Amino acid sequence: MAAGNNKNSGEKWLYSAGITDGSNIKQRHPKTYQRIADIAKEEKCKGKTPFTKEKALYLELVEFELAKGKRDLCPIVDFTFGIARNNSKKYRLVEAKFDVDDLKNIDEKNIRDKVSHSRDVMKEDGIPVDNGAVVLVNKSKIVEQQKNWFSRRLQPYGNYQIMTIDDLYFHYFVS
Repeated sequence: MAAGNNKNSGEKWLYSAGITDGSNIKQRHPKTYQRIADIAKEEKCKGKTPFTKEKALYLELVEFELAKGKRDLCPIVDFTFGIARNNSKKYRLVEAKFDVDDLKNIDEKNIRDKVSHSRDVMKEDGIPVDNGAVVLVNKSKIVEQQKNWFSRRLQPYGNYQIMTIDDLYFHYFVS
C-alpha cells in the first residue's frame, strides 16, 4: 500500500505527498512538480518503474532557471520529495545515475557538492533536508557489489543510500 498523505507511524520515513505538494519551490517553479515515473524516464532509467502517480520536485529544472544569465551552472541533485515520520518531516534528495554502468566512474565529490547546493536551494522552504542523498542506479548483475563499494565511499559524509528505482519505491513509498 502506498504511503500517500497518511500520518506515518513507526520508525520508517515515508513519502508525504503533502510536504512535496506544499513546497515553496513548487509554488515558484510549478513545472518542477512531476510524476517520479516521468522524471526517471527523463533521467534514462531502464525498464518500468513501480511508480504510478507519486510526485516529486524535479530540481534539475530549478537548476537551469537559477543559472539563467550566469556563466556557471551550480549543480544540484535531480529531484526531491517530502518524507515524514511521526511529527517530523524533511526532504530526501535523489541523484539519478541510471546512465552509469560502473559506479566506480561516479565522482562522489561531485555528488556531495550537488547535495550541498541542493540543501541551500531547499532552505527557503523551511523544512529540513536530509543530510545526504539517495543515488539511483540501474539494476545489473553486479549492482549489489557496486552499491556496497559506493556506499563505503560516501558513508563518512552523511546519510547516503545507493538504490535501484524499485529499492527507492519499497523503502520510502510502501508502508
